[in-house]
Amino acid sequence: MNPAFVHNALAMTDGFILSDVGILLPERLLYEGSLVVEAGIIRWIGEGEIPQEWAGGARIGDLPVVECGGVWISPPIIELHIHGAFGYGFETAIDGAALRDLAAKLETKGVGRFLPTILWDEAAVKNLLTAIDDSGLYGSVIPGIYLEGPFINSKRRGGIGLEQICQVEVSLLEKVLETCAGKLRIMTLAPELPNIESLYPLLKKAGVMIALGHSDAKASAKLPPEPFSITHLFNAMSGFDHKEGGLANIALDGGAGWVELNADGVHVSPQAMRSALRCIDPASLILTSDAVAPAGLGYGDYSYFGKAVRSDTSGVRYAQEGTLIGSSLLGIDIVRSFAAATGCGLPQAFSCMSANPEALLDCAGGAGGSRLESGEKADFFIWNRDFSACRRIDGRIPRDLSLGGAASLLERL
Repeated sequence: MNPAFVHNALAMTDGFILSDVGILLPERLLYEGSLVVEAGIIRWIGEGEIPQEWAGGARIGDLPVVECGGVWISPPIIELHIHGAFGYGFETAIDGAALRDLAAKLETKGVGRFLPTILWDEAAVKNLLTAIDDSGLYGSVIPGIYLEGPFINSKRRGGIGLEQICQVEVSLLEKVLETCAGKLRIMTLAPELPNIESLYPLLKKAGVMIALGHSDAKASAKLPPEPFSITHLFNAMSGFDHKEGGLANIALDGGAGWVELNADGVHVSPQAMRSALRCIDPASLILTSDAVAPAGLGYGDYSYFGKAVRSDTSGVRYAQEGTLIGSSLLGIDIVRSFAAATGCGLPQAFSCMSANPEALLDCAGGAGGSRLESGEKADFFIWNRDFSACRRIDGRIPRDLSLGGAASLLERL
């Protein structure tokens, strides 16, 4: 088929067939798969002969076919716990245009959705929510926000300042919920704090996922109603203990619906990553970056909350104290780091940063993403052979992406 004809046909329709392509499904890897898109919907995905007709009513012969040997298709990665990237920090005076620019840059890392994570500061939260509304990305790309604190244990505060930690007060939570105006999806708190149980009914009524973290809790601590999640396993929490047990025991023992794990290779060692993979239900483990503003930029010196920070191969740290405050890796870098450290296959690693966080968001009122399966919106990423470059396919092939064959596709990637 003439490459120019193929490209022109694709540019004029939201229907096409990608053939001879590697497809990363949640449960397995298709090495020579095919994917049929018609009217912006995935109509069929699999291996072998494509059915001549499907629910949409179109016929295979009506759609242009693109041979894609050597490339891969994955679902969009979800950054569930991210404080910023590419120079943008959600605690700063960010606006809608900046969020759109950040979303475009995150797409270069395979990220299709992200949940802006921020510490409690009323003015900063209000500004972020206004920016989300102005961006036009709410729901589809930005499902809401994630609050880390303010009801956490100062002994396990990590990079959180003492001024951003508050005593448990129902009135303060009511103010937080009012400020967030229905967009709060996850809140991290410490279950051992006095009177913390008084907050659980309000959070559950508001549809907010409770995440346990920045905590010195013992395994005997009274836990919130299920389901709940765990914030960045092993980091800023009481560790695994063979007698009293810590918050890590609760996570590894299957007590939480979902467990976050920062898999950048700095926050958690490869051995600990392997332990998490072996102990935690595969559908419950969520990979996160916990990235901050310098992530995605070159290594160097930056500012965070008015303090000097340094980004290098050891993550992002406060320059003076050396305290680790976030990752310098994003999206696909986290997926590949986890796969390399644990030896798990790419389908499972991708699921931990796509299907699993999507399931949590569905439970927390943040539905709106897509899955790589028949009947879902055709929103996925095409990758080159070594997963070093990608492009998003959101219903249609981009007009500037020549798909005359695998060679030209790889050149554009």
